[in-house]
Amino acid sequence: MAVCIKYIYSMKSSRFAVAAHILVSIEHATRDGELFFPSSAIAASVNTNAVFVRELLCQLSKAHLVVTKEGRGGGAQLARPASQICLSDVYLAVEQGPVLKPNTRPKDVACRVSCSMDAALQPVLSEVEAALLKILKTRKLSELVNRIPD
Repeated sequence: MAVCIKYIYSMKSSRFAVAAHILVSIEHATRDGELFFPSSAIAASVNTNAVFVRELLCQLSKAHLVVTKEGRGGGAQLARPASQICLSDVYLAVEQGPVLKPNTRPKDVACRVSCSMDAALQPVLSEVEAALLKILKTRKLSELVNRIPD
């Protein structure tokens, strides 16, 4: 059973958590006088590959949450104050689809449950996603920034 639970947890996405970490790091660097915070420094803070950080920065840039600059002296900065960035904006920018997804395995056409389960479960999945977004919409990036000790 422990192996099964471990497998399920490994399937969960951490993109939102990493993106939030990236944005908080950028804000702290800005408060310390950095104009643009380099992706290599962000990657060190997150303890991940700089390529993954740049991928997320690209998505955050497309969502107008960061501004990036390439080359010497380049990096990222927040596109607007942390107090004006909702955590729902971060989630929607980087997560690929809803947090809970329907079963994608082929249906057993001889089974009523198998053929009807997606339709039965979809309202619940939609409600969970809506609740998540509702909560994240009320929370600002600045709340996370302010929880990091100086």
